[in-house]
Amino acid sequence: MNSYERVMAAYNKERSDHVPIYCGSVSSKIASKVMGRTMYVGGGIQQYRESLARFNGEEAHREFVEKSRQDAFDWAQAMDFDYVRPSYWRYQYKPVKILDDTTFYYERENGTHWIMRYFDEYELFACMEDTQKDIEDVDLLEYEVVNQEDYNKRYVPNVSMHSEYLDTMSYFNNQRATYTSGVALAIPNTREIWYEAVAVRPDLVERYLEALTQRALLNIPLIASVGAKIAYGGGDCACNRGLIYSNEIFKKLMIPRLRRISDKCHEYGLYHVFGSDGYFWDVADDLYIHSGIDAHYEADCSCGMDIRSIRTRYPNITVVGGIAASTLDKKSEEDIRAEVTKAVSAAKELSGAIVGCSNLVSPTTPINNFMLMMELLHKYK
Repeated sequence: MNSYERVMAAYNKERSDHVPIYCGSVSSKIASKVMGRTMYVGGGIQQYRESLARFNGEEAHREFVEKSRQDAFDWAQAMDFDYVRPSYWRYQYKPVKILDDTTFYYERENGTHWIMRYFDEYELFACMEDTQKDIEDVDLLEYEVVNQEDYNKRYVPNVSMHSEYLDTMSYFNNQRATYTSGVALAIPNTREIWYEAVAVRPDLVERYLEALTQRALLNIPLIASVGAKIAYGGGDCACNRGLIYSNEIFKKLMIPRLRRISDKCHEYGLYHVFGSDGYFWDVADDLYIHSGIDAHYEADCSCGMDIRSIRTRYPNITVVGGIAASTLDKKSEEDIRAEVTKAVSAAKELSGAIVGCSNLVSPTTPINNFMLMMELLHKYK
């Protein structure tokens, strides 16, 4: 079997010649140490690099895009992953000026500005100042909701949305598997005003989610038309103790819409993959049965969302994960051996799993820990 066939077997809950493996994300520092050269992969460091490239002009930005593309492919090939991440973090804004080597200044048309700073130790690109204040009156979120609804009226899906998928499949001659997006569904999790809305204006939250759902339903036929089989959606909505908002809101507002997206995906022969780390056992029946999803990406075993537990209780779900980034970053070689072998053993026995680090391999991770994981994955898969 080739890598593509192994990954599809996992989504079909069928056995393959070996367990398909992957890595959810990796810091540039780790990948660079492994490859012996600077690698354009990772999170905040890629946003910093892209801002710098945009500031330096179109040619510099083209070089950034091409190097990022090639390094993503080189990384997947060198690690012999069956499941390829086609790209890493991006940042769409061009800075107006550079304040120092790590600090960029950006402006909006309305006269406000924001400042981003890069912290190399953690590869973090963070906002240090923003003169545009978030709204404080939850009722004013209606303007944002109306914008989403109006956008849908003129929205037409375009094949360029899936250029990374097509490029990746072409580059690997359809021998390795990847995925595409277009079915995301999540309550915004970076602004406190949305948490207030969940409590006092759930009608606005519902309209916002409905706008996202309508867009996803429009996207699905095009996703299928480009030959893709795996559609990534969902969105971060949980921490290691449970959902970041109430279980009732998840059941009432999210699950019925996830179900509609799932049904449409299945109509077009697509697997609907829900993405979020965190603890989901309190709503497991809703997520794994009533939503109709086919797989859970970023399943985080450090929160109890391990392959064996999910596959045993919910044999309809493919699990993508199995190894926690925190284990690689903080724990001993003995702990890493135990976690990798536990994940691979469950995947071999139960099928329906793609095994690897479920989230970002952080820049503080000891390189020997990462290499041990890779050695064990290839040895026991």
